[in-house]
Amino acid sequence: MKMRFKFLIAAATLTLAGSSAAQAPAAPPPAAAGPDESVLGEMVITSSTVEKLPRIAVLPSLSPVFADVVVRGVVRRDFELTGLFDVISDDKAPSGSYGFDDAVDVDAWRKLGAESLVKVAAKEVGTDQIQVFGFAYLLSSGKKAVFEKSITAKKADARVAGHRITDALLGALTGRPGGFASELTFSGRWGKNRRIFRMDADGNGLLPFTDPKDTAIAPAFGPGNKIFYLVSHEYSPFSLATYSGQKIEAMGVPFKTSLYGVSLSRDGSKLALAVADAGKSAIFVGGADGSNMKSVSTTEQATRPVFSPTGKLSWIGGEAKQGTQRVWLDGKVVSPAGFTAGGQTFCDTEDGVRLVYAVAVGGGKQDLVMGDEKGRVLGRLTQGQGSNTHPACSPDGRLLAFFSTRNNTPGIYVMSLKSFRTQAISTQTGEGLSWARLP
Repeated sequence: MKMRFKFLIAAATLTLAGSSAAQAPAAPPPAAAGPDESVLGEMVITSSTVEKLPRIAVLPSLSPVFADVVVRGVVRRDFELTGLFDVISDDKAPSGSYGFDDAVDVDAWRKLGAESLVKVAAKEVGTDQIQVFGFAYLLSSGKKAVFEKSITAKKADARVAGHRITDALLGALTGRPGGFASELTFSGRWGKNRRIFRMDADGNGLLPFTDPKDTAIAPAFGPGNKIFYLVSHEYSPFSLATYSGQKIEAMGVPFKTSLYGVSLSRDGSKLALAVADAGKSAIFVGGADGSNMKSVSTTEQATRPVFSPTGKLSWIGGEAKQGTQRVWLDGKVVSPAGFTAGGQTFCDTEDGVRLVYAVAVGGGKQDLVMGDEKGRVLGRLTQGQGSNTHPACSPDGRLLAFFSTRNNTPGIYVMSLKSFRTQAISTQTGEGLSWARLP
């Protein structure tokens, strides 16, 4: 029984060399001479493409209210992570008063090169609530705020309120609301097993919620941020479970063999599962409750189903032999031949839907490649920066999160798909990242 379980773990969690994300039953063979990496496209990140970023300041605050300190810290960090701005350091702030009712010294900030300002504050309202304020100033438009936003929240939700203020301020400054009021989920090691974790978009609030005695893999968000995932208890086949409102429930589906992956369509009407079948695997799609499941894949091995924002279905497919796993999209192979691929995700960007996936490039490393929704390769996002795996896109389509071993500092990193600045948000490692906006 234990030998059979070890086989199921390997089948459910390997796609690329060194990965363990419930994506393909076989690992790729050792690299020989290696395929031609020019087919992966040119690096989109070059010194000529990284333009000078507009300078912005998040005004200091001298308020003793704890929630005010929390909110301002959250907003400032969010603006740093966007990769859209050059955030002026706090130690360069002009001298003066920074109370809530004090006038903003626009001229002094303009002399520092600021092009826009953000002012945030939190005030206590009653015993357990706060009111959070956000103001945006465009220095080219005068000395008055061009945008104001206020939110009432519980004191315990100060961080979330800060993220929501950031999203509103980004909408005012860029024309597209941000995606920081959101959360990430992934599978990570816990002793000899794996558990499912969730955390805030900036890396805070890390929480494992599955039973440490079980092995849990391949999480994916459904409607209302319900997390769907696969779990094995005492060496049993991987089955489907959900987590919502701090409650875990088993979800019945018409399959007795192990499941390798799960995905929900954006509207929540369709459920896709990767199902083991006599040494092979197939993608089944049906109703959100697991009804009317029908096979849709055409490859001998098919794992990791992922729906695009427009309802297209992708999976990782190939033959039973090693090294043939590639990205399939609506029944057609789209990733370059010769490269074992996996960990695909879709980004709903301002420039259209983008498909991002990892490819094995030799030396036990992986890099991220970006294409369009038709599968055409647009370019590489990483190269020569350790191994980069399991991408997930922010709800606003501006940031890409992924696991990386760059700079000998493994963890979760976020990359701006505008400026391509990349920053670490967590030292956690794992697989199967998924990202969704909070309800």
